[in-house]
Formats: sequence, C-alpha cells, structure tokens
Amino acid sequence: MSKRFLIVDDDERFTALVAKKLEKYAQCVISLRGDDALLQFEHHLGTGAPFHAVFMDIEMPQMDGHEVVEKMRKIEKQNKIDPLKAFKLVMLTAHKDVKNVSTSFFKGGADAYIHKESLSECLIENLKKIDLV
Repeated sequence: MSKRFLIVDDDERFTALVAKKLEKYAQCVISLRGDDALLQFEHHLGTGAPFHAVFMDIEMPQMDGHEVVEKMRKIEKQNKIDPLKAFKLVMLTAHKDVKNVSTSFFKGGADAYIHKESLSECLIENLKKIDLV
C-alpha cells in the first residue's frame, strides 16, 4: 500500500470511523490535535514519505483546521514541494456555512468538502472524483 492519509479530528470515534472506511486505500495516520497533526505532517515529509491526502476537521480546540492547513501549506512551500505534488485536502466537517466552505477551497486549497452527516453516502464517491482512490 503506497498511499498515506492523515486524518485530523478531535473526535476519536470519528477518526476511527474514517480510518476504517479508508484502510483499504491507504495507510491511515490519526491525529486528534492540530499541533500533533503538524508534527506528523513534518515528520512524514522529512522521511520522504509525505501524506497524499489530509482529511481535516474545522472546529478543534487550540488550533482550528483552517489554521492547521495554512501551516501545512507553508511547510510544503518551505520544502519546495511542487504545487502539483502537494497533498490533497479533504475537509470533513459539521459546518455547511459559506464562509467555512469558501475558506477551505480558496484559502486552504481544498479538493473536497464533505459534511460529516453525509460521510457514509459520499466519502468514496468524492475521493474518486479527485483521483484519490
């Protein structure tokens, strides 16, 4: 299995559910906090095994998902990662408001935005659309 996915959400049960749904497509690493996600991201990038995709929640304590993504994108730039080889970003969130959706796509470079309530119905379908699975 050559792909690696980072799943970031402060809800441990939700991250386990997402990892279970994705385990046949990639090696999944779970992070429950933004600061830990950044450490995981940098570590994997530094070992030459970067994440192909990051699945990010928006609302988390200490550091929200938008902030974490912004820092991850900065790390990619600092490491001179070709934007065409940057990680694919999938926002997994309970938020449906225009502000969060637009911030995810325009500021964070999201490839997909999936509402948590519709995860079971549309996760794999959305990932196929962006050539992730």
